Amino acid sequence: MTASAKTKPFSYFEWMVARRYLGATRSGKGISLISMIAFGGIMLAVMALISVMSIMQGFRLTLLDQLLGTNGHAHVQAEEPLTGYDDLAERLAALSGVTSATPLIEMPVFASANGETGMVVRGVRRGDLLANEYITGPEHILDGSVENFGVGDKGGNDILLGSRVASQLGVRAGDKVRLLTGQGAETAFGRTPRSKVYTVGAIFHVGNAEYDAIYGFMPLEQAQLFFGFGDGVQNIEVNVAEPEQIKSYRERLMSVAPGLYVSDWQQRFQSYFNALQVERFAMRLVLFLIIIVATLNIVTGLIMLVKDKTGDIAVLRTMGATQGSVLRIFLLSGALIGVLGTLAGIVLGALFVSNIDAIENGLSALVGHDLFPAEVYYLDGVPAKLEWREVGLIAGFSLFMSFITTLYPASRAARLDPVEALRYE
Repeated sequence: MTASAKTKPFSYFEWMVARRYLGATRSGKGISLISMIAFGGIMLAVMALISVMSIMQGFRLTLLDQLLGTNGHAHVQAEEPLTGYDDLAERLAALSGVTSATPLIEMPVFASANGETGMVVRGVRRGDLLANEYITGPEHILDGSVENFGVGDKGGNDILLGSRVASQLGVRAGDKVRLLTGQGAETAFGRTPRSKVYTVGAIFHVGNAEYDAIYGFMPLEQAQLFFGFGDGVQNIEVNVAEPEQIKSYRERLMSVAPGLYVSDWQQRFQSYFNALQVERFAMRLVLFLIIIVATLNIVTGLIMLVKDKTGDIAVLRTMGATQGSVLRIFLLSGALIGVLGTLAGIVLGALFVSNIDAIENGLSALVGHDLFPAEVYYLDGVPAKLEWREVGLIAGFSLFMSFITTLYPASRAARLDPVEALRYE
């Protein structure tokens, strides 16, 4: 019986021949240089794409988490200070999906102690600040405590400072800081500056360098006195259970606060996150092109393999191997390179993402300076988030390109005329 009658598609015979054709010699021992180059190209391309996309996703999620954890998801405000804010805050907090509604005053000030800096002070109620784990959680308080915040006559005298604000001022918990604002008393010559000395009750550290270098907190009662808001507040900060769906909350918020202006975080940071999204898309496109280039090495390798194995292909055909069998043999040769390269790239990419902090620290120590300064990137470390859905997309594209690029050399081998191939053997 002929070989074609004895073998089925993708049989052991075809797998065995495909594996041997990737070998460096006729004995099939070892791997040819071209196969190794093709394998390495796909592996590195997949690893690079997984690593870069994981880091970009980590940046996005970390920044989003910090922004939404330290800033409200929506703000309800008017042109004039809001009075009767306690009742409005309760009605807003009672809405389905709303987790908190915080009366707030947020104003810029000039601070001085052992140093000087500009900062933004947020006046909040004691209970609202204590409920914010991003600020008052045990892991975020570097020095001092929040026990005396908002305690005493008119809210007391304690304030909280971001870690970088405290560093610029050269102060620690218990030290005095003078704050200066232009929102003083109204006179015939305009508003006069107002200043007051406060005690640093605690120093917090969020992990976002920009936030830690700008913000501080004082009791709401003190903010009303210091900035001249009387019994009113600047706005009410609203947090919701699903911040990424904030648009669906707008109508409900506006129904409770008719006549007031409602803005959300997507409006405030829209350009920022749109830029991240565009950059993410562009990076994905560029790295997909790298995968395409890497898979083209399979074409080169298989074409050279067909030329090298012309006599062997002719012998197989004369022994009864069909064109389909020869086609499948070379498809399997290319597919083996693509599958193994993709799997190796996934493993290396996952390992790289899992150990990104150790790698960054090691490289920084090797070159002698910080490769990821917080002043530039606003984060304490390299964030990375491995998303298996993204990994699946990358793996699927890599495998698809690996199979597609093997079609031409495989079909060329299948169409080889055994008579012409053996003419000069």
